[in-house]
Amino acid sequence: MSHRTPSDDPEISVVVPVYDQPELLVEALDSVRDQTFGPLEAVVVDDASETDFEPIVDEYGDWVRLLVHEENRGAAAARNTGIEATDGEFVAFLDADDVWRPRKLERQRAVFEGRGEDLGLVYAGFVQYDTDGSELVRRPDARGEIHLAELERDRVHPTSTVTVRRSCLERVGGFDPSLPSRQDYDLWIRLTEYYRVDFVDEVLVEKREQPGGISKDFDRRIRGDLAVFEKVRKRTADLDLPTRLRIHSFHHHVIGRDYDSNGDRRKALAHLGLAIAQYPFRPRSWAMFAIALFGVDRNGRLLGTLKRLAR
Repeated sequence: MSHRTPSDDPEISVVVPVYDQPELLVEALDSVRDQTFGPLEAVVVDDASETDFEPIVDEYGDWVRLLVHEENRGAAAARNTGIEATDGEFVAFLDADDVWRPRKLERQRAVFEGRGEDLGLVYAGFVQYDTDGSELVRRPDARGEIHLAELERDRVHPTSTVTVRRSCLERVGGFDPSLPSRQDYDLWIRLTEYYRVDFVDEVLVEKREQPGGISKDFDRRIRGDLAVFEKVRKRTADLDLPTRLRIHSFHHHVIGRDYDSNGDRRKALAHLGLAIAQYPFRPRSWAMFAIALFGVDRNGRLLGTLKRLAR
């Protein structure tokens, strides 16, 4: 195994939260080691796992450090611990069950080059490998001043696709560990309030869904949906009524969709009905309402196709 040379002045700090699954961490760190950009440092934050990660981290040399939480505090708190313990001008996040393609950091750093501090965040496209063997490719399409668009729905991609300017994190704060889920979306909302975003129009991240992952824990996802929506309500209180209703409508759509996935048709229909009432010009809300109304088999091929269209 090759080793990066440690640097006293890393330009990019990589934060990797981990909870057990050591084989996935090895693949994630390999993908950091193989980056074409440097100097960098990486901090692995063990969120009170049963696994001893020290022997794994030691294999990579001094450019990787291990920090350990004494009690489980969640991925958001682990990322905050990593941010506080690093020094790079930029911070990149990598979940332990994801991997980067080799030019990910190089491509993102090039976008920041020559740009002022008004550019706070650069993200990239990704491919998601689901537990059922399916693949979903998402390419970026939102850049510039996107705060209003971000309030409506998450245009920025998940944490593993993002590199952020540290000074911007210091201004808006890190991840909110009180949220049950969607902590990344909450942070992107706060960042886009003050800073522009840009992207690399390439698939540079491979996301690997795990059977026990947050995307499959719909109770937790719904609690996060509702908590984030409350924050959005406060942020949109002074907007004009049509804009406010359009934004609220999409949040009702997301909440209804997740209630449907969790098997609660009554609450799904209630929120999807509100989504349509507040903004009836979004076809995906009508499609999702039909899915919930007719109780299409959530595990069937037809629903899988319709849900992808309804998102």
